[in-house]
Amino acid sequence: MWTPLSRRLAHSEKGAELVEIALALPFLLLMLLGLLDFGGAWVLKDQLTGAARDGARTAVADFNDTTNPQCGGTPCSVQAAASAVVQSLGDANVDTCGLTPSSMTPAAGAAFTWTYTSNTCTASNLPWTIKVERAVPQTVNGTIALSTRVTVAYPYAWNLGNVPVNPFGNTITLNSLEIMPNLN
Repeated sequence: MWTPLSRRLAHSEKGAELVEIALALPFLLLMLLGLLDFGGAWVLKDQLTGAARDGARTAVADFNDTTNPQCGGTPCSVQAAASAVVQSLGDANVDTCGLTPSSMTPAAGAAFTWTYTSNTCTASNLPWTIKVERAVPQTVNGTIALSTRVTVAYPYAWNLGNVPVNPFGNTITLNSLEIMPNLN
């Protein structure tokens, strides 16, 4: 005697397994997508840290020319640091959103602080910034040394940003900071 397929599946173990898979699969896929999204943010954070380190390394190797700016009103060491950050991110295939430090005049903040801001990025609809601070006092082995601090703030747009229960919102700003004692 042949019964309809739905009745046979409802009374067999195969039917129960199908129902369990149908209920569990969406949650497993959502967890996998969330894991990939979080992994993308982690990779970007690592790339930003490397870029900030490259910028700081470039700045501390140059002469501290903050009192005698030669590059269009901006110290050349600051411009070189910002260019190193943009180059490092470009090499890592991160969208630099049109930021070109050699053709931009940074906003001057507090003493010995320069901030470069990009155009609006396509993925997040937000700009990103590079802040270069020269002559920052830092204690190294009990001695105060003048240092350079490079901060990179970059927006990250979550791929799952439109999920209703997303606790992070649609975008977050990833910050990386590197500080190194000046070599001169």
